Amino acid sequence: MSKAACRQAVAFFLDAAGKVRPEQWDAPALGVWSVRDLVGHASRSITRIEEFGARRASAVDVASAADHYRRSLGRPNANEQVAERGREAAKALGGDPLAAMREDWARAERILGATSEDEIIAYDNGGIRFGDYLETRVFELTIHALDLANAIGVEAQPPREALALTLRTLADLALESGRGAQLALAATGRAPLGEGFSVLG
Repeated sequence: MSKAACRQAVAFFLDAAGKVRPEQWDAPALGVWSVRDLVGHASRSITRIEEFGARRASAVDVASAADHYRRSLGRPNANEQVAERGREAAKALGGDPLAAMREDWARAERILGATSEDEIIAYDNGGIRFGDYLETRVFELTIHALDLANAIGVEAQPPREALALTLRTLADLALESGRGAQLALAATGRAPLGEGFSVLG
């Protein structure tokens, strides 16, 4: 399921990026990011499939997508580092971000097709099954495509499998963060979520 959802999520994100008008690239998007920075950050989910999908590890250190986020976001200054990497990636996309991302995806998709979801790959946090790592990329691309659509004022409906996997990851993160009950009550119309509620930290 992860591979199919990943292909859906990439297509969904690239479609949203294709709707950015020239005058919108430097407009505010999310937090400290401009539209260009947001696109740069999300584009890393494509390039990292190629980068990490080619690496191998001997053992699983990271058990799930939720475990990945717990480790990554638990680092000192994690948010500041993510923000800066997004800005750097935006610059690397050059004058035609959409064309650059399509080229990146053509290479990454070859790795995607050639790598089993059960393969253990090596990345920043240690060994992780390729399928579990893809779940983190689906989450990033789906959420940030929605962020991008909101920023540029277009409607967007995520593909079913990509959205299903994203929601499952959110549920896992809610459990990991101790906010599962709050999310369950809000999702069933029983209680509102507080301002700034997040399962990411």
